[in-house]
Amino acid sequence: MQRPDVPTTAQPGGSMTEGGEPSATLEAEQIQLLLDALPALISYIDDEERYRIVNRAYERWFGEDRASLAGRTVREVIGDSAYAAVKPRIDAVLGGQPQDFESRLVYRRSGRRHVRIQYIPHFGASGEVHGFFTLVADISEQKRAEEARRFLADVTALLDPVLDRDTSYRRVAELAVTSVADWCSVHTIEPDGALRARVIAHADPARAEAVSRLAQRSRIPPEAETPLHEVLHGGPGRLLSEIPDSVFAGVARDAEHFAALRALGCHSAVIVPIRGEECVLAALTLASAESGRTYTAADLAFAEELAQCIQVALQRMRLYDMARDAEAEARRRFLAEQEARRAAERAAQRMAGLQRITAALADALTGEAVAEVAVDQGAAAAGAYAGSIVVTAGDAIECLKAVGYEPETVERFRRMAVSDGLPLVEPLRTGAPVWLRTRKECAARYPDFTATALTSTTASLCCLPLLVQERPIGALGLSFAEPRPFDHEEQEFLLALSRQCAQALERARLHEERAAIIERERRVALENARLYREAHEADRRKDEFIAMLSHELRNPLAPITTGLELLRMSTGDRGDRDDSQILATLERQVKTIVRLVDDLLDVSRITRGKIELKRERFDVGAVVETAIESVRTLLAQRRHELVLSVEPGVLVHGDRVRIEQIVVNLLTNAIKYTNPGGRVSLSCAASGGDAWIRVTDTGVGISAELLPRVFEPFMQARRTLDRSQGGLGVGLTLVKRLTELHGGRVEAVSAGPGEGTAISVWLPLAGASAESAAAPSTEIPRSGAGALRVLLVDDNVDAAEGLRRILLLHGHTVAMAHDGPAALEAARASKPELVLLDIGLPGMDGYEVVRRLRAEPELRGSYIAAVSGYGQDQDRRRSREAGFDAHLTKPVATAQLLALVAEAAPRG
Repeated sequence: MQRPDVPTTAQPGGSMTEGGEPSATLEAEQIQLLLDALPALISYIDDEERYRIVNRAYERWFGEDRASLAGRTVREVIGDSAYAAVKPRIDAVLGGQPQDFESRLVYRRSGRRHVRIQYIPHFGASGEVHGFFTLVADISEQKRAEEARRFLADVTALLDPVLDRDTSYRRVAELAVTSVADWCSVHTIEPDGALRARVIAHADPARAEAVSRLAQRSRIPPEAETPLHEVLHGGPGRLLSEIPDSVFAGVARDAEHFAALRALGCHSAVIVPIRGEECVLAALTLASAESGRTYTAADLAFAEELAQCIQVALQRMRLYDMARDAEAEARRRFLAEQEARRAAERAAQRMAGLQRITAALADALTGEAVAEVAVDQGAAAAGAYAGSIVVTAGDAIECLKAVGYEPETVERFRRMAVSDGLPLVEPLRTGAPVWLRTRKECAARYPDFTATALTSTTASLCCLPLLVQERPIGALGLSFAEPRPFDHEEQEFLLALSRQCAQALERARLHEERAAIIERERRVALENARLYREAHEADRRKDEFIAMLSHELRNPLAPITTGLELLRMSTGDRGDRDDSQILATLERQVKTIVRLVDDLLDVSRITRGKIELKRERFDVGAVVETAIESVRTLLAQRRHELVLSVEPGVLVHGDRVRIEQIVVNLLTNAIKYTNPGGRVSLSCAASGGDAWIRVTDTGVGISAELLPRVFEPFMQARRTLDRSQGGLGVGLTLVKRLTELHGGRVEAVSAGPGEGTAISVWLPLAGASAESAAAPSTEIPRSGAGALRVLLVDDNVDAAEGLRRILLLHGHTVAMAHDGPAALEAARASKPELVLLDIGLPGMDGYEVVRRLRAEPELRGSYIAAVSGYGQDQDRRRSREAGFDAHLTKPVATAQLLALVAEAAPRG
């Protein structure tokens, strides 16, 4: 139902009233004719966003009869993209607010247009909005002209500095893809006639780089016939409203190359020449792709105007180069005149300088003093800005003195080999001087030295041998800031200077040799005394370590021996024996031995750089809690009070296990070295970008002389006969080295014996972007695999028997062998699915056994794991290369064994 107060599209066939006045229908027809005559889109849209009146311009824009548009919604007519852009404006005008705005819209059928839109609300008698009138004017050409003028102004400003040709091309191309094109390229003709893409630009740099690589691999041959060739060979600019496939086919090497070019999506382009004074320098291409723009003759004229801007900039660059060359020539002539005057002055200065140098060398009694005079005064007399003197030192060459060079250059050539290809070394090999009059001459004779070591200040240099009885003992090098002819007069002066230096060095050498004999004898005596002290100290520490190791291993071995004796008692004579307690004791003491061995191995791995950190992000507080649980039994035994102050949310990025090891070692040390009933404090907080962990005790303290050495291996605060504290003295060594591996530092503080100790660890804080990982489970897994046929091979019968019992308890069938041949026979008989093979077997080792097992067709699918007391990286690599599927290090924990069985089960 149409509203009575809403205007509708007029229909033909209007009539007159009785009074002779035009009817409402006739008026509507006349209004419609007026609206149809206007080029802009004019319509009336009701409050349901449906067209009620449209003029004929809608037919031109959307290709449909206007009658078919009446009653349809705005979204249906203009399309989703344009509707999404104007929807907020429609809501505003239906709210009673007039709208007047400009926008770049993509219409359903008429494509992309820059328009000015006016929405005028239609109010009812009561002030309600029934709809709105629209006026849409296409201002695309106006905007395009404005953008062209603004773009050309930007190009002119961009090229205003004097730039080289390629930089000019690149800057224009990069500016073009921001407004007037999706792709912009500049091509030139190579000497062989082929085309080269000098610049390729796109709004997306990644796409431009990919196409540049494609262009570098693509050689457009001179015989190809394309619009690009026509323009580069002097033809006029070309307008390609639509780029035909023949253009791509003309430059494509094959079908794959053609597809890659077509995939760029270019469908319209203009190509214009960039001309020089006598020929075409390059061709500028503007192409559309994603924007869907179709270029017109106006765009071609704009592109030609853009090329003209580039031509003007290149002409300005050529004039600038000419002016610069003229200035350089004038400067060269001026310098030549100055050089002639300076040459005369130098000739007079040389003689006076040589006399002063000769007098100064007579007073120099050491090689360093001779070098000081030769370099300082010799360089000044020769007019050099820098100089150096080197002498032979055994098989090497040593720099005695250098002035005028950068410190890093001096340090680099502090010592040299006689075989080095350096100008300063050659006089020592040949006894002849080296004259390098220019940098070019230096580059020809010493290309590596010139490319890597010759400073930009040096324009020429000479290297003079220091001869004693025709034997080179050193060389004098002088560097000059300008090219030098090294004429006969100058060469004579420099060689006289080198002879004076050589004689002075020889006198100094004889004097120093006499003094050196006395000094050497004194040093030998001192060195012998030092070596004796060090050997004595090393021997003492070795004896103490062996005593510690013996004591620490005997401690757990004693209860293990007792427990084994109890377990051997007959079942009928159990008495009140508690087997579970005995087993717990055995387990605890075995873990003690394993910990001692692991500590020694960790110190060794870290020292050799073989330890690898498995980093993750976690809260240090969680690690502290786990570490406290590890030492809680020891705390209870020593009856210590534990005081905690742990700040939550202190995050680090490190190896959770190693940082827990740090905290456990700190706590264990504090507990052991504090008398029963003492207090141990642990605090953790974020401080100055670090996670700060501090463990303080009220224990025995550390003396001032021992404090600097507490982090050395095998050092302990106090050694007594009863060894009540236990340990091997490597705990704090591990703490320091693990902390440093994490990029942190550690510090020990103590007021002295009996005053307790505080040890602090600082670890770098992590960022705050992720949650810490959950702590790994320590529960021993139960084997969920089905029963497997297992072959155990180990010459240690007890060790094999222990593993056999564990496997039997979990339902597996187990065969055993104790040497290589027996293992092969047992494998052929039992066809095992899992083989646990010791490497260190007598006679035939495990590597040979695994190779023979792999050669058996029926055993190739067996899962074979190496069991060895060696677990370094090289041991694991060698076992893997020999054919083992896995590598277990003795002693094998139950959890490791069951995890291995679970891994082998799918293969079985």
